[in-house]
Amino acid sequence: MKKNGFKFAIISACLLFSFGFNVHAGSKLPKATHDIRILIDVSGSMKWNDPNNLRIPALKLLANLLPHNAQAGVWTFGRQVNMLVPLANVDSQWKRQATEAAEEIHSRGLFTNIEETLEKSTWDWKKNDKIFERTIILLTDGLVDIDKVPAKNSLSREKILSKIIPRLTQAGATIHTIALSGEADELLLQQLSATSSGWYEKAKDAEDLERIFFRMFEKTTQPDTLPLVDNQVIVDSSIKEMTFLLFNRDKTQPPQITPPEGKAFGLRSASENINWHHESRYDLITISDPARGTWHVNADIDPDNRVMVVTDLKMVTTSFPDNIYLDDPQYYFVSLSSDGEVITKPAFHRFVDITLQQAQSNRQTLYKLRDDGNSPDGKANDGTYSLNLGGILNEGKHELVTYVDGTTFKREKRHLVNVHTSPVITSIKPEMILDAAIETLFVIPRTDMINPDSMTLHATVSNNTGEVQKLEIPRSSHNEWKLPLGDFASDRQHTVSINIEGTRPNGKPVRSNVGPIPFGNNAKQVHDAPPTAGPVEHVEAEEIPEEVPNEIEEPIATPPAVEATKDASSDQAKISWIAVMIPIVMFNLLLGGGAYFGYRKWKNRPISAQQKPWEALAHE
Repeated sequence: MKKNGFKFAIISACLLFSFGFNVHAGSKLPKATHDIRILIDVSGSMKWNDPNNLRIPALKLLANLLPHNAQAGVWTFGRQVNMLVPLANVDSQWKRQATEAAEEIHSRGLFTNIEETLEKSTWDWKKNDKIFERTIILLTDGLVDIDKVPAKNSLSREKILSKIIPRLTQAGATIHTIALSGEADELLLQQLSATSSGWYEKAKDAEDLERIFFRMFEKTTQPDTLPLVDNQVIVDSSIKEMTFLLFNRDKTQPPQITPPEGKAFGLRSASENINWHHESRYDLITISDPARGTWHVNADIDPDNRVMVVTDLKMVTTSFPDNIYLDDPQYYFVSLSSDGEVITKPAFHRFVDITLQQAQSNRQTLYKLRDDGNSPDGKANDGTYSLNLGGILNEGKHELVTYVDGTTFKREKRHLVNVHTSPVITSIKPEMILDAAIETLFVIPRTDMINPDSMTLHATVSNNTGEVQKLEIPRSSHNEWKLPLGDFASDRQHTVSINIEGTRPNGKPVRSNVGPIPFGNNAKQVHDAPPTAGPVEHVEAEEIPEEVPNEIEEPIATPPAVEATKDASSDQAKISWIAVMIPIVMFNLLLGGGAYFGYRKWKNRPISAQQKPWEALAHE
């Protein structure tokens, strides 16, 4: 008992005297300032795709979660673009205004003017700004639709590709996109995200909107959170404010919260220091100066429930990009800071344990981070913990959750990443050419994985009779390559394989292969996701430390996710090769001048974690 009491006393002293921690000179961690533009579709098709207008509670959730070190605005768009909530600093007044304005979201728009909403909402983004982290969150359920004349819609879409996307990427914007239906222009939304190192997500239905908006918030702001385990959370003395997000499946039983050594309270019995925002599907409860100790929650246990905090004792982590190239080195660094300064005192770290949980589909694995000086760790016992993720991340979506256990305090941080085996997105879908719908192969580069200006693409098309044809895939616009497939007999099944060559943003060469992708008669296309890429050949020789982190816990089985696919097959009218090539040649001649595309270097967020912490602490 004496030993445990002494241990507790040391830890408590370390926390109470946080201003006296040893820190490295120059280790101040600057705060990122966020500039967030939220764009919401109010076109008439939302009557069917969002019949209960769940965009309203989703926007309320996002608006009330935004941090006070941000500026934000909300725009709605149909035929016209309306500034629903003016761009301003996020404070209590802005949140009240956004909450009230959300009620004005409707489904009466006649068209879907994506071009104008991107233009008007980012009128002031002319060049990169090092002060702000610029983010767009775009929700739509339709195609680019500004007029009844199809040619005008095509010109509008082309303007987005050739003018707006280059301007936004040059301005340092990250674009997160949400497709609310299968009728949305998924390829355009994917291109907006892929070009800007953003995140693309397709909602199964409007019921997902609140959770998707919350994920976009987490990606954009990376909030400090506490682990909520079995509906219990431990609050330490450094917590100035605590916000519970509790999703509610049982509307008849509103949640209740029990503080340490206190009585349970709910929506109608909350004290003055508690701000409780209630919606039918979630509750957002903010508590100022919460009591230290263990809090209990009486609510549904939900994987998306969170406890977000304002605190001086923060976990600072390397920021992952949203999209990662398979086998790229991924070194992960974690440190703890007090008032913006990294904590290095050995007495504090003696009782700190940091682990990372990797979850993918039906598998969860736990890894231990170490501060022992072994690569990739820069220096032993300097307060910076590290993990080499090489060999851990395979293709697909991963949720990475970092847990800090300091005995008297807990912290967690979440990252959601996609790992890809190819630097491009591919899709085969019909495109109108001379008033005929022609199956067309589209290829879109992920610009943080390959420099579009260096990229060459060759297609190998074969059919079930053994005939093979090799073609170069031409560049059709700023960040899009396409090849019409109408010259291939629609009554036969074909496959196309793509060879990709180019250089990485860091100048290193890369080669990759995608396919074979079926098309033509009886071909099964998956239009809600890019076809699975084939094996990748990496030319660059990147040295990776040999040691692989030890698993400290056996994989935990969880129900496997069900992937839904659609079968789509169509017989396309035959069209002569000349008729197909004439518009393509003319179009490429118009583009002959070629728009200069300054590809963007790998971008990590937040600003405070753009370099490895041990590099920032090297000058002691």
